[in-house]
Amino acid sequence: MRISLAMNITQIRVVALVSAIALLTVACSDSQQVGGASTTNASESTTTAMSTTVVATDDTSTTTPTTVTPAPTLGPPPTAPPATGSALGGPTNLIATPGGGITLSGEACPGFDPGIPGWHVEDCQYQPSYSDGVQVLVLRRNDDGRFGVAVLFLSGGNWVQRYFAEEPDAGIWSDVTVMVGDFHFDDGAEVWVGYRYDGSGGYLDIDVLDPLPGGAYFLGGLQGLDHGLVDLHPGGATVVTAVYADGEPNCCPGHFLVREITFAGAQWQIDGGTTYTPDAVPALTGDF
Repeated sequence: MRISLAMNITQIRVVALVSAIALLTVACSDSQQVGGASTTNASESTTTAMSTTVVATDDTSTTTPTTVTPAPTLGPPPTAPPATGSALGGPTNLIATPGGGITLSGEACPGFDPGIPGWHVEDCQYQPSYSDGVQVLVLRRNDDGRFGVAVLFLSGGNWVQRYFAEEPDAGIWSDVTVMVGDFHFDDGAEVWVGYRYDGSGGYLDIDVLDPLPGGAYFLGGLQGLDHGLVDLHPGGATVVTAVYADGEPNCCPGHFLVREITFAGAQWQIDGGTTYTPDAVPALTGDF
């Protein structure tokens, strides 16, 4: 049976920032620091979080191992000093896995579980682009429920994993949300992944993976966004995180830092932002 490919977009949780602040300011947890100061790409890491090869065929319900010749290792994307702010960097939860991981000969979206050993598919996102499209699987382990994220690109007629993220231990992430779209209008589909942490602090990590013309990739992100909120919009994203003065408890930040992520010089960058009191923060919606 031929498996059809179509887009299946997960309903986006929309949360008014004012309501988010009201809910989160009654909570209490340890503070964490926002990270991100360097860039990474597919050629800089060979760490693989999962090295399972699966074939989803058109005429059988079983999976068969296969060997796929790895694509040539790509050089780093061209970079230029950011016009404003600084480039998104590391660490990131997504890690490049050139030559290893999941390979699908069939189509996964929508609602089709290709039978990856030890995992099941919780969500699948797809979008076409000049790189023949990108397919992102949000996975859960069958044994302990840990999250995984596999990013696959078309290569030689197969969907081949190029990046993977895995929850360090069960119960650390309360949710993983994937958004795929062309937010800086270059006809390429970017992958935005939000990792929400369990606990009352509302911590959030975000990764941005962008296939660039010529076969290179940009990968960067932010980690430990305290009471974090990210609002995707045309041109990039608005990021909000709590800022504390000495002695302020984590439940009750006195200020919030609002920053903009934009694309320039073949990289995603973030500006220095503006600090607001809770009652003056611009009205935004959270996508992760």
